Amino acid sequence: MQIRWSDAGRVSARRFMRDDQDGLRAVGLAILSLADDPYPAEAFHRGNYHRLRVGRYRILYFIDGDVITIERVDRLT
Repeated sequence: MQIRWSDAGRVSARRFMRDDQDGLRAVGLAILSLADDPYPAEAFHRGNYHRLRVGRYRILYFIDGDVITIERVDRLT
């Protein structure tokens, strides 16, 4: 599987880089692991829409064929 970031996905993740580098490292590792298992059991799956929680963060991604597109990274309060 190939992983790519949408422009909105990059912008949404960059908002947290200065405040929480450890949290974003965990997000990065979780995203890399999606290449091996794009349908982890702990994720919410509905059609091509998927949502994965990693600590305080939620990753929104879409799967189209063999491409995973990271659409958004949000921090939960």
